[in-house]
Amino acid sequence: MTIQRPRGTRDFLPEETEKRGRAKKAMQDVLERWGYQEVATPTFEHLELFTIKSGASVVEEIYSFTDKGGRDLALRPELTAPVMRMYVSELQNSPKPQRLWYFGNCFRYERPQRGRFREFWQMGAELIGGAKPDSEAEAIALADGMLRSVGVAGDIHVGYLGLIRSILGKIGAEHRSSVMRMIDKKERPALAVLLEDIGQSHLGLLELIDLKGQRALDKAAEIVGELEAGQTDPADAFVASVPAGGAPSPTGRGSARQGRAVSAELRLEEFQETVDLLAAHGVDFTIDFEIVRGLEYYSGTVFEIYAEGLGAQRQICGGGTYELASLFGGKETSSTGFGLGFDRIMEVVQMEQSRTSPVFLAFTPDVKVQATKIARVLRKSVPLVIDVMGRSLGAQIKAAASAGANYVVIVGKDELDAGKLTLRDMSGGAQESLSLAEIEERLKEHFQGLC
Repeated sequence: MTIQRPRGTRDFLPEETEKRGRAKKAMQDVLERWGYQEVATPTFEHLELFTIKSGASVVEEIYSFTDKGGRDLALRPELTAPVMRMYVSELQNSPKPQRLWYFGNCFRYERPQRGRFREFWQMGAELIGGAKPDSEAEAIALADGMLRSVGVAGDIHVGYLGLIRSILGKIGAEHRSSVMRMIDKKERPALAVLLEDIGQSHLGLLELIDLKGQRALDKAAEIVGELEAGQTDPADAFVASVPAGGAPSPTGRGSARQGRAVSAELRLEEFQETVDLLAAHGVDFTIDFEIVRGLEYYSGTVFEIYAEGLGAQRQICGGGTYELASLFGGKETSSTGFGLGFDRIMEVVQMEQSRTSPVFLAFTPDVKVQATKIARVLRKSVPLVIDVMGRSLGAQIKAAASAGANYVVIVGKDELDAGKLTLRDMSGGAQESLSLAEIEERLKEHFQGLC
């Protein structure tokens, strides 16, 4: 019986693994140029980490189990929560801001479909403790730069929860989650019916999420003016989603400890500053208040990035400003971050093939020891393989041709007696008799020219 891989997982053969490695390296180079440092967290965490962040219902969507010690654990379904847990445990008292990036496999228990697997990879960054507009613009520009490094020009949409949640503050608490879900899922007809039924169609919410770009920003300014003119309590500007019984913090953002919902300030001028900084970063984006991310811990600017060629599942990146540190027992700390769907990105990357076949060293059986020593010298400069199957010299050269080798170094007794080796160019069959040092230099030039 042949054992198959588990459903919803994949094997990556050498060519695909090499391609994924090159893409990861290209994006890693961008992260490091922006001053971000890599971190890593365990593949499994306490189940509580994810239920606190996402609610008890998340158990139905993840791989959770009880270990032999009776502890409830889960394979990580995402990496933001583990990184923030690590921050609270290890880095909370370190200088701010903290610029961190990560790459790792995650797991979810759902029906596999195109572009969605039970084991998948995320790459992302967290900018912890920075000023909001500056951090938001940097995070979005960074994500854009990472995608461009692998030839993906993402369609970036940027929204602002401060305004959306302030509008929601005018709607009965029992309807807010439904409205937010309908906006997030783009259920426009159902949203129009609900707003009409509850007598809130006059708030301008439908028109706001229909508009894009500068027209959306102009409409936002109009709505802000109406909201501020209608205030009866100075606190109304930021009570949009403070849980019942909770009080807004001095900064207008309720602690996550008061409930999973985090309030968002109505400060459109901050969002305007983020927009201006994005333009300074050279980012091409669309203002889109329909982007709400649907997660209650987001508190400011939110964004999503889409790519063509992925069918209905076009989103490849999502993020924004959030507050999670207090939820995990730390001090209330504003952070901005994003996660990239690495597997979806790999479906649309545009990168030149760069893999080069190694040099093959072919030898006659009577000089195996000497050939092994020569291989050891050449491997210090170039990639090289040597036969381990006991094949004849002719069979070794034939294997090199099948593998697409550009060069073969031939070692035989006659060559060793003459103090020379044979270097064969497999593209045309020409060969030269050269010293080991000359061959090493020639091969180094070849591989350097491919970089």
